[in-house]
Amino acid sequence: MGLSPRVTDLGSFELLATIAATGSIGACARHHGLSQPAVSTRIRNLEQRLGLRLLDRHPRGASVTATGQMVLRWARPALDAAASLDQSLNRLTGPTPAHLTLAASTTIAEFFLPTWFTTLRNRLPGTNISVLCHNSADSVALIRRGGAELGFAEAGHIPAELDHCPVVRDRLAVVVAPDHPWALREEITPTDLAAAPLILREPGSATRSVLHDRLAALPVPLTVVPAMELTSATTIKNAAASGLGPAVLSELTVLDELADRTLVEVPMPALPLERDLHACWRRNHRFSAPARHLLDIARR
Repeated sequence: MGLSPRVTDLGSFELLATIAATGSIGACARHHGLSQPAVSTRIRNLEQRLGLRLLDRHPRGASVTATGQMVLRWARPALDAAASLDQSLNRLTGPTPAHLTLAASTTIAEFFLPTWFTTLRNRLPGTNISVLCHNSADSVALIRRGGAELGFAEAGHIPAELDHCPVVRDRLAVVVAPDHPWALREEITPTDLAAAPLILREPGSATRSVLHDRLAALPVPLTVVPAMELTSATTIKNAAASGLGPAVLSELTVLDELADRTLVEVPMPALPLERDLHACWRRNHRFSAPARHLLDIARR
């Protein structure tokens, strides 16, 4: 007796497992290099073949139903067996290109990953790489759910359950438009900063967290109430350059603007804003070859 058509498309069960790990159809699509409509269609077709509702779809993402979780438990041995078969076939035919999925903050993704990837490709030609760009908090959450093998985030966001190591030292800079009153000052104080209508990244970003933690750790703790919250460093730079207020950003993101003086850095010696960005991964995780090599490259 042949296999039932309900179970021959193991790839769709794998997509369902990825949605369970990442919490959204979009993240699943990025992980597998597919379009979001393609993933949605394959899951709907799977639901129709099985006669079961596998996903709860809502505006903020998708979650696997209790029935879907049960189906995944039953499907897992078949998926593992298929992976084992693929590995055995590789010994006869040669391996398919390795794939690495990363979760990274915007700063890491824009300023470090391209160079690291060049070195990785020289070591492991043909490696396929997917990068899920998030703020630090969301990158860590993705690692915890198993949605990426390796993550890069600010150290303060990494919980004790994850292993991690420092890879990059960065510095935050206070910047203003050239015609802002602070542009003529030799320095400002933390009190000046806390009282200003700042333009900041969203809660959960490493930049925002470092600023909050350093101000809170002062002998007289300070807090900031931003006048504007934006999720893009480029948008924040443009807003600050337009005179909407001071901004606090990674120094790496404003080097060009400081050089052409569309933005001016304001020294604040009483509050150093250096930070360490870390690589993180699930404890006891067995690294793939690309992940192991990339971690070695990042730590150099």
